Amino acid sequence: KNGKVFGIYENTKPVLFLSDPDLIRDVLVKDFHVFHNRRDFRTGADPLVDNMVHLTRDDQWKRIRTAMSPTFATGKLKKMLPQIVDCRNTLHQNLDQMLTKLSNNTEMDVKRVIGAYAMEVIIRVNFGVKVSALSDDTNPILMNVRKIFHRNMPLKLWVLHIAPKLGKYLKIEIFDTNVTKFFKDFTLNIIEKRNNESNGVKRVDFLQLMLDSMDREDRVDSEERDDKSGDQINSEKYREIPVLKGLDKRLTSDEIIAQCILFFMAGYETTTSTLCLCLHNIAKHPAVQQRLYTEVLEFYRQNSQNDQDYDSLNTLKYLDAVIQETQRLYPAAIFVERVPNQDYQLRGTGITIEKDRLVHVPIYAIHRDPDNFPNPDEFDPDRFLAPNVKHHPYAYLPFGAGPRNCVGMRLALMEIKLALVSLVHQYKFKASNVCYD
Repeated sequence: KNGKVFGIYENTKPVLFLSDPDLIRDVLVKDFHVFHNRRDFRTGADPLVDNMVHLTRDDQWKRIRTAMSPTFATGKLKKMLPQIVDCRNTLHQNLDQMLTKLSNNTEMDVKRVIGAYAMEVIIRVNFGVKVSALSDDTNPILMNVRKIFHRNMPLKLWVLHIAPKLGKYLKIEIFDTNVTKFFKDFTLNIIEKRNNESNGVKRVDFLQLMLDSMDREDRVDSEERDDKSGDQINSEKYREIPVLKGLDKRLTSDEIIAQCILFFMAGYETTTSTLCLCLHNIAKHPAVQQRLYTEVLEFYRQNSQNDQDYDSLNTLKYLDAVIQETQRLYPAAIFVERVPNQDYQLRGTGITIEKDRLVHVPIYAIHRDPDNFPNPDEFDPDRFLAPNVKHHPYAYLPFGAGPRNCVGMRLALMEIKLALVSLVHQYKFKASNVCYD
């Protein structure tokens, strides 16, 4: 309606909306040195929120991102795979137990079970701790994780979004102080316990890998390089910042704990929703479900019923297409924002974006633009299969783009694929006419 480039006022502040893929590349990738910051939500009241990598700015962001990035490299994820497989097996056990309690033709809402799977993966991969998210209501970790998503959070975020100066003046705290204290004590206790261990056990979890990355010199080992085989997210669009020589990668305790909590915030609802929406889409499109089942059946036959290999999972092209089309229709992040650190001439438009003015990239609208995807409201995984892929690389942004993309995208995709491939193999899904809360 308003074109690919237009402006609005957010209260009294001008905001530039940008949906031209070439210009999006300029802002998110090519001229990242100008646009490396996001909107500033920091209030100074909550050190955990202020130190989360997606909110930090300038050199602090570079330092934290440099410490975090190696923990999500392909080599590290391959080592985490057995832990996620164990959580996936629990998912099947939970589903089987719930199904045995149902009478014939009785429906069940799978979101609760899928949510438990996502929660168990996050806690396991985050801290190396195994929990039963579906049945253990007294576990203090689960109790405090659930408090992260309290009812007042959306209101507080809205205030920070609409009136950031008011948020800073009121020193709004996003999290309950008891939750903050629990995770701080819990994380510090784990670190102290591991420092005192003398059994030589090499742990592979987010916390340990972050600690390890801080202890090394400015080098990248083989497990921290992202191999190119079968990995669709190795490209300019998702390139990391280079390891910065001379940069002190040591993180404070608040910075470490902040990333652990961010892991819950960024990885729980997004993964749960995407996986549930994949199941919803194939349930609404039986032909797609049958085609996916055929691919999965052949996959298990060729791999001797084994789905626990990272590289093998990446060979499932139709599975990838189903996930990609789901993320196109229902992106977990419906927009991204950037703020320039200097005045910037937007190529070919005659527009000057002033320093500190907000640039808004409306991902949801871009994904539903018929110029990018014909019949955009239709669920059609074939549009992501060769030779049908015709969209501009920057017209599809489920994880953002550039060095400030989603740092956990490989983990999220592995978690979704591992669950989806086995669910389609063992169960048939049908759409319900009932809307569950």
